[in-house]
Amino acid sequence: MIQLTYEQKSSVGLQYILDRLNPSSPYGQEKVRRLAPYTVDEKDKLLEELSNLEKLIAKKEDLKQEINHLRRIFMQMKDVRQAIKKAGEMCLNDIELFEMKNFLIACEQARSVYTFIKGQTGMTGLDYMDVEAALNILDPDGRRIPSFYIYEAYSEKLADIRIRKRELEKSMEIAAEETKKEYQEKRRLVVLEEEEEEQIIRERLTKELQPYLTAMAYNAENTGKLDLLLEKLTATYFGKTVKPIFTGEDMSTLQGGTKTSASFKLENVTNPWVASILKEKGLEFTPLSIELTMGATVITGANMGGKSIALKTIVLNVLLGMCGFYVYADDAEFPFFENIQMISEELQSVQQGLSSFGAEIVQMKNVIETVEKEFCFVVLDEFSRGTNPHEGAALVRAVTKYLNEKQVMALLVTHFDHVAEYGKAHYQVVGLKDMDENQVQYEIASAGTDKGVSVIASHMNYGLYRVENEGSCPRDAFRICRLLGLQDEVMKFLDE
Repeated sequence: MIQLTYEQKSSVGLQYILDRLNPSSPYGQEKVRRLAPYTVDEKDKLLEELSNLEKLIAKKEDLKQEINHLRRIFMQMKDVRQAIKKAGEMCLNDIELFEMKNFLIACEQARSVYTFIKGQTGMTGLDYMDVEAALNILDPDGRRIPSFYIYEAYSEKLADIRIRKRELEKSMEIAAEETKKEYQEKRRLVVLEEEEEEQIIRERLTKELQPYLTAMAYNAENTGKLDLLLEKLTATYFGKTVKPIFTGEDMSTLQGGTKTSASFKLENVTNPWVASILKEKGLEFTPLSIELTMGATVITGANMGGKSIALKTIVLNVLLGMCGFYVYADDAEFPFFENIQMISEELQSVQQGLSSFGAEIVQMKNVIETVEKEFCFVVLDEFSRGTNPHEGAALVRAVTKYLNEKQVMALLVTHFDHVAEYGKAHYQVVGLKDMDENQVQYEIASAGTDKGVSVIASHMNYGLYRVENEGSCPRDAFRICRLLGLQDEVMKFLDE
């Protein structure tokens, strides 16, 4: 099971997308707050969700009016789940009956609109149960007005009591002063009689609603699912998207089983969160393409080269796919992972008094325990950076060799040399490989040294390319030092 913290969602850019969704109902809002990847047992539901999204996307322009209508209906809904639960055990009050009536009216309207949408798209698995009979209990006049009152139509006795009360009130208006107290006392007794009868009616209404509580709870859940699906449609407007394909057979075979041949490929994948940051700086996101195999794939690159950005982009889109979203790519296929394990400096905690390195090791122990039991996507961002380079590189090589022997797909970002040669595949960030150094020096001179980092960033190529038989990381650090004008008194010692 994949459990994500707020920090993890924020780190890769998933929270950026969720924060820009705007579900119309309280049920959809809760679905977004509690969003999590589908489990292995829910794989069929995930495939159905993606199929429904595909059908909705195909008809989104033709059904724009109906989709907006459905959203407006959802906006009128209150969360009645507590009232539904209470109705099975005790009497509802007027406010709860009022909100339940309004919910039932909205369900009736949503059912009509959604039935049309379903007929046009062929969507499956999402349906509203007919609760008209329950609505008729709370709306005996059939006026379908979003209000509630203990109507006289509920009881002849109540109608008679209220007639007597009105007659007494009329008599009080014209009665002599000495007889008003007598009428007031009579009215008080009638009011008590009215309140008693109203309570009897509330109890009867609650009891009459009980056979429909399961259907109402189902409709509330269905509203949340449908509201979330409409927001997944909205998310496709944040960038070019594609329906992910899940590869390989059932991945629930534990360690010791036959190695899977499932493929992992992302073509021109992007990250809307990072793209928005770059856009504010006048830059554009460079789409990435990568293929993974079973075992460990290593990404290397120069300082400022975007290795971690590449990792976040890949993880984001895998998570989106497993949550039932389209992914931001031209093409996307990957296995259905049982778990995703991430170790990143941004996600570490030293609250227990551990060093950064110590926290990483505790996390790695948990990763290994999970890898031994479940088919995982393991993501390591500059693992072991908190110790000396010699021991750190040795540890990362050991982890890489271990992961190669397990039923796992792993992606490691590292700045250590001679790690990539042990990976099943090696990618490098293009970085400054194709940079015209003279042109960049001219631009920095024109903009000013304090703008140097921004100028270099504008020339940085964050794309990935696959390399063979290369275990060393690119050497762009010295070039950056020169471009940013690090003093010659220091630079002259670099070659010694």
